[in-house]
Amino acid sequence: MSSWIREAHYVEEKFLEQLKTLRWDTLVVEDSDNKHRTDKALLNRTSFKEVLLKDKLSSAIKRINGSWLKDEQVKEVIATLENINKSSLFESNLACTELLLENTSVDVNHETGAKSPTVRYIDFDNIENNEFLAISQFMVDGAQTIIPDITLFVNGIPLVVVECKAPDVTDPIAEGVNQLKRYMNTRETEQSEGASKLFNTNAFLVVTSRTQAKSGTISSKLEHFLSWRDPYPMSLENFGSDEQDILVAGMLEPQNLLEIMRDFIIVMGTGRKRVKIVCRYQQYRTVKKTIKRILEAKTLEERNGVIWHTQGSGKSLTMVFLIKHSRHITQMQKYKILFIVDRSDLEEQLEDTAALTGEKISVAMNGNDLKKKLSNDVSDIIMTMMQKFNDDEALKSLSDKKEIIILIDEAHRTQYSKLGAALRTALPHAIRIAFTGTPVEKTFDSFGSYIDTYKIREAVEDGATVPIIYEGMTSKDSIDNKSEFDGKFEDLFVDLTKEQQEIIKKKYGTKGDILEAPKRIETIAKDMVRHYVENILPNGYKAQVVSSSRKAALRYNQAIKKALGKYHENMADANPYKVLVNKLSSAVVISHKHNDNSDEFPKEFSSKTHKDKSVADFKKPLFTASPYDANEGDDIYDSLKTSQLAFLVVSDMLLTGFDAPIEQVMYLDKKLTAHNLLQAIARVNRTYEGKTKGLIVDYYGVGAHLKEALAAYEAEDVQDVMNDKSSELSHLELSHRKTMQFFTENGVEEINKNNLEDAVILLADEKLRQEFKVLFKEFTKLIDFILPNPIKKYFLNDVQVLGLIKNEAQRRYRDSELNIEGIGAKVKALIDEHLISEGIETKVRPISIFDDEFGNALKGKPDKAVASEMEHALRYTIRINIDKDPIYYKSLAQKLEEIIAKHKGEWEKLVEKLSKFKKEMQGGRELLEVFEKLNCGVCMAYYDLLTSYFSEEECTPLVCDTIVDLVINSVEQASREIKRVDFWGATGEHSRHNLENYLVGLIANSKQTNLIKNIPDIKEKYMSITKENHELLKGLELAN
Repeated sequence: MSSWIREAHYVEEKFLEQLKTLRWDTLVVEDSDNKHRTDKALLNRTSFKEVLLKDKLSSAIKRINGSWLKDEQVKEVIATLENINKSSLFESNLACTELLLENTSVDVNHETGAKSPTVRYIDFDNIENNEFLAISQFMVDGAQTIIPDITLFVNGIPLVVVECKAPDVTDPIAEGVNQLKRYMNTRETEQSEGASKLFNTNAFLVVTSRTQAKSGTISSKLEHFLSWRDPYPMSLENFGSDEQDILVAGMLEPQNLLEIMRDFIIVMGTGRKRVKIVCRYQQYRTVKKTIKRILEAKTLEERNGVIWHTQGSGKSLTMVFLIKHSRHITQMQKYKILFIVDRSDLEEQLEDTAALTGEKISVAMNGNDLKKKLSNDVSDIIMTMMQKFNDDEALKSLSDKKEIIILIDEAHRTQYSKLGAALRTALPHAIRIAFTGTPVEKTFDSFGSYIDTYKIREAVEDGATVPIIYEGMTSKDSIDNKSEFDGKFEDLFVDLTKEQQEIIKKKYGTKGDILEAPKRIETIAKDMVRHYVENILPNGYKAQVVSSSRKAALRYNQAIKKALGKYHENMADANPYKVLVNKLSSAVVISHKHNDNSDEFPKEFSSKTHKDKSVADFKKPLFTASPYDANEGDDIYDSLKTSQLAFLVVSDMLLTGFDAPIEQVMYLDKKLTAHNLLQAIARVNRTYEGKTKGLIVDYYGVGAHLKEALAAYEAEDVQDVMNDKSSELSHLELSHRKTMQFFTENGVEEINKNNLEDAVILLADEKLRQEFKVLFKEFTKLIDFILPNPIKKYFLNDVQVLGLIKNEAQRRYRDSELNIEGIGAKVKALIDEHLISEGIETKVRPISIFDDEFGNALKGKPDKAVASEMEHALRYTIRINIDKDPIYYKSLAQKLEEIIAKHKGEWEKLVEKLSKFKKEMQGGRELLEVFEKLNCGVCMAYYDLLTSYFSEEECTPLVCDTIVDLVINSVEQASREIKRVDFWGATGEHSRHNLENYLVGLIANSKQTNLIKNIPDIKEKYMSITKENHELLKGLELAN
């Protein structure tokens, strides 16, 4: 059973069947219909370039808005949506989405005389008033023709595109996302591809293999496509383990879909860094459960509650979605929202987030100001800091209104137990919803029971966060109690005399003093820099240092700068990272106190300007391309795009509410417990491209007392907070075993650098190659994370041999996917070092079979290996040329398969036959005499295309002469048209239209019925051949 059949039967059909149970109509356009571009495939459109089903949209507009709309007005409303064409897909999508949500208007209601009446495309309030249609194999023409597996239409508007992959494809989600990016023309290829217009109105995308199913948006990277693991409000108990079933029920049930589109999608960022974000399942579930509790609970206390969503999982956005959704529920539209936050930096951050609701945010500066803002009847959003509830008399009684919802951020803080009581007094009838990123302590009940929880393990399993790994330094580096004090000094000041040590003991006589001791800080800073450069820097991530005090932070900042300079001096000139290390810097951000001595605590390190700049620089990448891979002369340190600020040193700042996904490691030299510990370590758990783990390196000794540090919580709630780095070795052991077993289970008993051929031949099978890619990638990711720490020698030996196999398979099978993007820089260097020692190029470049170098490379190899090399080199040559001359190269492909099938196992004979076949290919194809005179080899591709619509008997000399004239005239025109600027790009549509119309005119004038009835098909194939031969045609001069 082919991959396509498996995909259709096991995935696509089941998807459509489930949609039917959810009140969707479904339509399957058969593959044969699409190939022949039938009326059925056209679906009442005037051309395949159209993406709206205008007949359905027209009916929906009249149904939703009333019979007063005239036909011309309906056409105008449809044209307003259809004609949106911005500079990019992202901009077009934003404009279309705004139109669908905010509606449009026409000049007048001719029945009532009302001017500029509103016209809606979708009825979000009455689901039954809309038409839901899922179409399988919906064809759209663009720069290329695309046929997505399933397209979901609401009132004839395409809102969701679904890409299905067979369940046995090795990496179905990655393949599906790549396919969608091709359809959207967002892969940054040299030439336009796909048909991006289909995605102008897109709400979100789905990729599924049935067992796996993930959703994302038009701007989502692969790592941001996430599973939807809860069908809420349906019960999870009614579903099996297939992710597809749960996603369809949770996201595509009609009401859920329209709610998600309207209230649960936002755009974040600025300029080119803007991204469109669709909610995660726990965010949707939480909002719905919160509103259900508010509306249905009988008492005020029952309406209150706590939402615990682990750090990094999008807690702030859940608040945004809650506000957006509540504004569309009639019973909740009159509520005021009061945000209460702790500390001004959180207030500032939350204010930015709250702005995503689209509403104006007002900040209450004091008690009187807050009382005034609460007194009016406007259902607005107010923000204030919790500190304002401490002493302000005006806060004793703020408002008796019932229509107030208080959203409390970071409600795990101990001071909130007092706040809970203060709120009950000041706002006795307000609903209190507390959000926390850490579990609530056992004794904490100020805000009621849990509304929803989303724990650490769930977030890691979903890919919403990365796991945190703990690495403790040796016991002599930890400072925990006074009894260790003497031993500690002996370790730190071993080079001093006893008398000198006694003087220092008197000076640094407390634990705080020893943590601030310059000698100790200098020693640890050297180790931090070593650890960072060897472990973190190669993959481009950054580090945060948490020190015991502001004084210690300032000293660490200086010590790290000094240590970086020393480390750079000792690096070999050949080290590709030496230039970068010389550019690395450190910054310190500390809080300001009024009685600070300006010499001891310079204000420059506590100013808002300094903090904002340091944070902005820290969030930028270190480089635009890794120094290991960059070519000499490349500018990889663009000052606008990158910053070499690698260390951010803090004491109590930026440990909560600070989101920097590029941070992979936190160096901890401070005692932290309970929520302070959980909050701080979560700085490293954000997802980032290529990042598989976050790392906590403990110089204080927190890990040795983790149980006591988290004693305030239920054990289940803090399970898997951090895993010891040693546990990664057991994962490595398992991954290594699975990778090596892959070969033995497929008949390759032993692999080593002297016995690679059987392993490489095994990977000729594309499915096995995909499986190997996944295993190899996981194995190398684990090694990369552990390096440069000691690893068993056989792991290193085997990864080098596997690297040889990967390289050879990539070269032989011309498989660019085996390049394996994201392979860690450390393990990449390890493999490359081995390849160089074996005299093998590290950058794989396929050699043409017609190149002398190809023959030289085969000398001395056994016939089986030579046959394999030739077979796949010939396949590759056919594959890269087939779109230039489809019919000719398809005939060559068929002939090649016949040779291979006939002589399989007869390696010497096969080499002989393949060598003969290669010579025939190298000689080139035979040309018609007329084309030979015109020096137009490419004309044969068009000639073969047009004659393929005739049987052998129908190809009379008259027909052939007519086709020759048609080819010459059309190719002459093509060679002129394609020279126009951006012919294949977004602005070249008019020029492409001209060429297509010219071709249609020639076909019509030919009076050849076989050609005329196949014009749509010929047009598509003709333009495809023209695009593939662009450079050749551009330089063509036909002397006809």
